[in-house]
Amino acid sequence: MMRRILLPLLLALSLISCASKDAALDTDQTPRSRYTGDVGESPVGVIPEASLRDNARNRELGMAIEYPTRPGPHPLIVFSHGFGSQAREYAALSSFWASQGYVVIRPAHADAGKGSTPSGGREAWENRPAGDWNARVDDMLLVIDQLDQLEQRYPELQGKIDRAKIGVGGHSYGAMTAMLLGGAQTQPGTARPADPRIKAVVAMGPPGPGASRGLTEQSWAQLTKPALFIVGTAENGADETETPEWRRRAYELSPAGDKWLVVLDGGGYSAYTGRMSPVTPGIRQTISEPSNDPGTDPKRIPGQRPVITEPARTVPREGQTGLRTRGAFSTVKALSLAFWDTYLRESTEGRTALEAGGSRGGVTLEKK
Repeated sequence: MMRRILLPLLLALSLISCASKDAALDTDQTPRSRYTGDVGESPVGVIPEASLRDNARNRELGMAIEYPTRPGPHPLIVFSHGFGSQAREYAALSSFWASQGYVVIRPAHADAGKGSTPSGGREAWENRPAGDWNARVDDMLLVIDQLDQLEQRYPELQGKIDRAKIGVGGHSYGAMTAMLLGGAQTQPGTARPADPRIKAVVAMGPPGPGASRGLTEQSWAQLTKPALFIVGTAENGADETETPEWRRRAYELSPAGDKWLVVLDGGGYSAYTGRMSPVTPGIRQTISEPSNDPGTDPKRIPGQRPVITEPARTVPREGQTGLRTRGAFSTVKALSLAFWDTYLRESTEGRTALEAGGSRGGVTLEKK
């Protein structure tokens, strides 16, 4: 009798085991990879308008937070937006990281939203206070210093954040913010030692040396944290001196040891946001031109604007196409995740994926 009960039970367990293994396989029976740029398996919770009080500066710091809803604790990424942009512009990237098991906090710096128009961005940049990058660093440190207060204010975060696994990242001016937290220095300026709680740095489109940012060729000498630098070949800056080659200098001037450089062929601003707009370089715009021939539409009423029946003329713009933008964004997601996994999770799979990054189309990888 017992034998008749055990055999069906063992068969059922065997089927469950097979089903579990199959769930980890793609249709061609190869193991699924975390490093494709596809959304991860964890559902994501969002606190779109969180805040912390900074009593020292008499300021309320706004922020957005994405977190895995699965039980924690999870590594933390604090991400700094570009000058004049908005933290929400990077939601596609941060929500991707969260779906892969990271808590992501995106503070809104004082310059947020000031670059909504080209003239507004230029004016804000020219009129910014001297050394305002220090205020951005203070914003990031406030988040890390007050993780307990965040959990008290937002109970859904309780037990989610692993304080021993913290990384910082940023784009453009935000990349400078992240590098300063990792040990880079402004010259001249008050030396800030690298924060020991920070384990890794991701600098997307980082600035190179320049007086307007207080960066010299010696500024990176103390950036000893593991760091990933990502540069797009279509990523130019405020003037003709701020070229993709200039951005590479952040990597080249950093000391050797766990430093990675990813160069994206044709990559620009959208490679970090995944967002495209009519003014994004490379977007193909359709321009319809009316015919001067009144006979184009025989049904046209005299005096009425001609109805255009000829095919629209498609004008490609310089730079990356929409397809290339999506590919570059997928690469940014995949390789940044591999980097975070390598240095925040000590994952051998992450390191393998990171080392193989140069085999992806349109990618050049360097390491020192």
